[in-house]
Formats: sequence, C-alpha cells, structure tokens
Amino acid sequence: MQLKWLNAESTILQAEIGPNHYRIVEPTSDDWVLYSSMPGIEAYQPPPEPTPEEALQAERAAMVCTPAQMRLTLHRLGLLASVQALADSDPEASIVWEYATQIIRTSPLIDALADDGEFTPEQIDDLFRAAMAV
Repeated sequence: MQLKWLNAESTILQAEIGPNHYRIVEPTSDDWVLYSSMPGIEAYQPPPEPTPEEALQAERAAMVCTPAQMRLTLHRLGLLASVQALADSDPEASIVWEYATQIIRTSPLIDALADDGEFTPEQIDDLFRAAMAV
C-alpha cells in the first residue's frame, strides 16, 4: 500500500488501496490512527510554481464581471461609447453585449476586442481588474 501526504500540515493522507483506487484519510476518519502511523508515508510534494504565462492564463480564466461593472468601468474611463459602437457593428456581439448576465474575459466576444486592434490583451486585463473591483 502506498501512502502520501497531500498537504504540508500532514492532515490529509492518500492511501492507494488498489490499482487506481485511493482513499483519502483525514483526522476525523475512523482509520486516521491506523494509516497516519504507518511507516514509509511519502512526504508532501507541493505543486510546481506556475510559469508567468500559466499564472496569467489562470488569472484570465477567473476574470468575470457583471455587465454593470464593465459598463461603469468603461464609462469612467471614457470608453463606453467606443465599445458600444464595436458591439453594435456585429449583430451577434450586439446581442451578447445587450443581454449577457456576466462578461467573461476568455469569451470570444472579448477576444474580438483584441483582434480588432482596439485594445491590447493587457489593456483588456486591466479593464477586467478594474471592473471586478467596482
């Protein structure tokens, strides 16, 4: 049986009890004393630090705001009219812009803003950061 700690505090233990069959053991588990006292438990290995590109992709995947947050941000920056004009120039973009309940950084509509050359990806990131803080 292979055992390994899943966290640095040694409070979550993974026990491989068969091929591709694992049991998670925590201090509240009935088997905690048995498993946690077994010899040869593999030390916790923290995941590798993400590269800057991976960190940026993860941040972008988490960037979500409401239409009101984005419109207020664009208004405060004097950009609302130009973004509205961009959305109005494409029937599908116009529908999404008008009726979306959330605006997602990784959506095709947002990617189109960068593709049109109106905004750089970094500027779009900054818009989302500001909008999410509204």
